[in-house]
Amino acid sequence: MHGEQPSGKELSAHLAGKGTTGRGGSPVSPSTLRRYFLHFRIYEIWADCRLESTVPSPHTVVQICARRGITAQYNRPVTAEDILHHVHDYERRWQTIRRHQAETLP
Repeated sequence: MHGEQPSGKELSAHLAGKGTTGRGGSPVSPSTLRRYFLHFRIYEIWADCRLESTVPSPHTVVQICARRGITAQYNRPVTAEDILHHVHDYERRWQTIRRHQAETLP
């Protein structure tokens, strides 16, 4: 699971092993988790761009998605509007991860 995207089943098992479960204490459904994979992949690209710029260009993120063969639902190209719709969440996640990394460094 390290260094590559996990399958829904792998991620479900990993989360259950860490104590994150769905309703009734059972593992989170792999199909539920698969809904988020596209956003995880796009966030990774956005975060790489964020290392270079405080405001990553949505068009740059879209171009990288296209080069990597990342498409939206029904094989639709990822658009700048798709990126802009999630920028607030991406930035919040970025800040949270950076804060956590700073707190855990010696």
